[in-house]
Amino acid sequence: MKKLAVAAILALTSIATISHANDAPEACLADERDFGALVSSLEAEGWTAIAPGDAIPAKAIESIALARTVFYATTDRGGASLEEIMDLQRRTVPGFARRADTDLAKMRVLTRGDDAMTMHWMLPQAGRWGIVEVICRISSSEGTPAAGTDEGFTDANMQTLNEEPLRRVGVVALEPALLAELTTDATTREIIETVSVLPPVEE
Repeated sequence: MKKLAVAAILALTSIATISHANDAPEACLADERDFGALVSSLEAEGWTAIAPGDAIPAKAIESIALARTVFYATTDRGGASLEEIMDLQRRTVPGFARRADTDLAKMRVLTRGDDAMTMHWMLPQAGRWGIVEVICRISSSEGTPAAGTDEGFTDANMQTLNEEPLRRVGVVALEPALLAELTTDATTREIIETVSVLPPVEE
């Protein structure tokens, strides 16, 4: 693996964040409640879904592990270094393809070129209200590294695109000139996270 000094910084302005909504898959922000239809829509956009039980490609594992490391680095690390968190995520991600779908929660790992994504579909509160929540986290190799900062990793600045149904998007840009704690060959330059909460269908 090549050495990549990497730090994540917050995309601070709402204009910058909302503009990245155009980089997110349309399916992740659509009014689609059916999981199978969501996967099909993502595939129509050029993504390849890893079938349950199939092996996740090594490049995708590395990209997703990096995205999850960024997420955990914004919270309490528990005294662990970024490299230790990254190693843990490398061991965790391959198990995603072995997760069994349930009526209340499903997920897929998808790839497109050098990009990778996890898509989570959930019925919160045990489906009590018929609410569907869809969360996509995209590790994108197309982003432009942001300006340097000494603050290290910060949480994605989630911006609300729509109130009803609720749609939010956040971006964490990766700065390849700081924080030399990680050794990775991931080509990720930014992480885009979308959240859609669809209300119950009125009968």
